[in-house]
Amino acid sequence: MAAAAMDSSPQNSASTGRSSAVDSALGSLALEDGGSITPIAVHGDLVLRIEHETTGRRVHADFRVSTEALKQHSRYFGRLLEVGRFGEGNEVAARQQVLREQYQDLAEVPSSQLPVITVQDVGRISMVKSLAMLCADFLYILHGKDLQTLPPVANLANLTILADRFDALEVVKSYVGRKKTLRMIDGKTTAKADGALSEERVRQRLLVAIMLEHPSWMEKYSSRLIVKGWVGREADLSSPLWWDLPSRVEEELAYRRECALGTVQSLQSYFLGLYASRERQCKLGYDSSPQCDSFQLGEMVRFFARAGTLKLQGGLIDNSDATEPFPGDVTFLLDTLRQVPEYQIDRHHSHCGIRTRLLPLLDLVAQCLPYIGVCAACWADARVQFAWIDAKKPLLWKRQDFVFRVHGHGNRHADLRAMFTAGERDWGS
Repeated sequence: MAAAAMDSSPQNSASTGRSSAVDSALGSLALEDGGSITPIAVHGDLVLRIEHETTGRRVHADFRVSTEALKQHSRYFGRLLEVGRFGEGNEVAARQQVLREQYQDLAEVPSSQLPVITVQDVGRISMVKSLAMLCADFLYILHGKDLQTLPPVANLANLTILADRFDALEVVKSYVGRKKTLRMIDGKTTAKADGALSEERVRQRLLVAIMLEHPSWMEKYSSRLIVKGWVGREADLSSPLWWDLPSRVEEELAYRRECALGTVQSLQSYFLGLYASRERQCKLGYDSSPQCDSFQLGEMVRFFARAGTLKLQGGLIDNSDATEPFPGDVTFLLDTLRQVPEYQIDRHHSHCGIRTRLLPLLDLVAQCLPYIGVCAACWADARVQFAWIDAKKPLLWKRQDFVFRVHGHGNRHADLRAMFTAGERDWGS
């Protein structure tokens, strides 16, 4: 899945013929600042300096790398180092030709004599202890080498941001799949630990799933963000990319959260409408049946108001502030509504209230919530068809026509979208 957070194509400068994102130097990098050069490729023919600005200061790391490996696995470097396209490619090739005439093998060339290119900005990563270690992991993968340890999820998320910046997601995706990295992370994470993950940890996993197309994490963790209400905030462009998920996923999650809350609220509106209508709800046929309906309506209003799901205000003039959406866990909201008592006006009127009718509907919504997340396959292959935010909303959804289909994810997604996005919902059986 292409999930570019920024344009990673080098831009040509009309005045110099160089890319505007890169400065090139052909001198001795080690002698200039006394810094060390990490040998990614011992026989490398190029020194790559990576600079990144963080918390108001600029840090850098230097690596001896293979020009061929960079060009083969990163489209960014492939374009940058192509001879005849940018000044960097021409200068590097010219310097390497000079060195080939001086040395039988470029492996014999001291790092201080190799051509140097500098790239700036590695993308919206988080604060890291060592930029050099993060970039080294990325470059090792580009050079076909294994990492020494299993990277934590936070490091892996930063690694995907770095790979996206340099248009090299495919090689990182291939490496993670070949090494079964995500499966190993799952194996080391207990169910209790997974359930206790913070919002940031969940978002890191979801970003990895988006970038590397990992379906199980995509649906699981996008559902969790929606259900827990960890969506819908204003994005801070200075924060790591997982706080502003790419490929329109952030907007999609916020909209699905809105639809989930609207669906739960429609249950409340449905029963209030029934008991406020002229249609008799008490089916016992007693002379006291009209009083029973009025009693149930009053108790229902009081319960919803105390639960915080219903706000009473006058209709003559609107002087209230806009109500903020419910910020909490939708499952907690459903559990709160499950506490509705079985109100009785007297001992003869049993099961006249909404409890026996509401609980199965709450169970239905709860059954659907784990599948409210974004499906990786549908998002990658048929986003226009399965995205909720741009879909045409059905005018009316009827409970009696709904069958929850666990199998056949395409049909299931369509059925759930119809329920959660409908303009009106008829919850009658």
